[in-house]
Amino acid sequence: MTNIINTVKKSCSAEFRWECEQELERIIPSVQPFSVSGSIDRYGFTHVLAALCGLKNPKRPFAEWIHGWIWDEQPTAESLAVDKLNRTVPVVVRNNLEYECLKSAGFREIHIGGLPFCYVGKQHNSKNKHALLAIPPHSAEVERLNSSQIEYMNFLETLKSDFDGVYVSIFYLDWGGALHQAARARGLNIILGARPDDANSLIRTRSLFDAFDFVTSNIMGSHFVYALHANCKFSFSGPIYQYDEQTFLGNGNPNNHSLAKVERFLNIQSERYLRSRFDLFFTDHPSSGSCNMELGRSEIGVDNVLNKEQIREVVGWTIPGQMHGYLRGGLNRAQRILGRHDD
Repeated sequence: MTNIINTVKKSCSAEFRWECEQELERIIPSVQPFSVSGSIDRYGFTHVLAALCGLKNPKRPFAEWIHGWIWDEQPTAESLAVDKLNRTVPVVVRNNLEYECLKSAGFREIHIGGLPFCYVGKQHNSKNKHALLAIPPHSAEVERLNSSQIEYMNFLETLKSDFDGVYVSIFYLDWGGALHQAARARGLNIILGARPDDANSLIRTRSLFDAFDFVTSNIMGSHFVYALHANCKFSFSGPIYQYDEQTFLGNGNPNNHSLAKVERFLNIQSERYLRSRFDLFFTDHPSSGSCNMELGRSEIGVDNVLNKEQIREVVGWTIPGQMHGYLRGGLNRAQRILGRHDD
């Protein structure tokens, strides 16, 4: 299999240590908003795939690609966020565990291809070994977090004299909100984090992790394995954040989460569960964080990366794939219309 992981990267190869917020921003690609047409588009992934396939712009994709890292040892179609998807739609998962999960859920075309983050190589050699990147919890499009994380921000403030800058990654939905303001009020440096409608979002995320030696957080998420893959020293330090049921079931439960899914997520998000599997990374101080590139590579599915020919086939970017995709879409729409008329 042709190794294409490192083809999406910046030309910056000079080795130097950035020393301030302005220098950091210069090595992070700019935000390029675009119109997202489906979940595979999120965080600019189709733009990454298009570049890998030698395309100037992405074609319409006819597949879904699971984005986030799910650390649950018992995944379900619902926890993988594809439970409402038509079972005939091709789906790309990161490993065999997720493959078997969707196979048992009735999906007919499943491919193992790793997480999207696998497809973005190292962006630069400008890692600052004396700065700290902190990643707090963030909002989702429907489920908003209104907490300003006062205790966690207070903890990060105590670290300012231990690092040459403490930087807080703020998700775009929380930009300008309570969390942003709490960090700024304590003299912490702010950097814009991921944004689903940014064509450069995956590249920006990799570039950000490539810029730091130390990464810390008070919550589990995809950032954990991303940081490990980028050879960062990762830690869970300070007051650990715990979601509650209202985060998912409040406001009328707009995403229709099942109670079973919420209960399971709260369990695997608990400090007790996380310590049972990842206790090495829980430290009193971020300077004691641990590297484990092998774990990061394994969890995001680097060994399962598809080559460009396979990508074209899987997402429907061949001529037959485009014809079949549009035909299948038309048939599905016709069936939905006929179903409404039958009612």
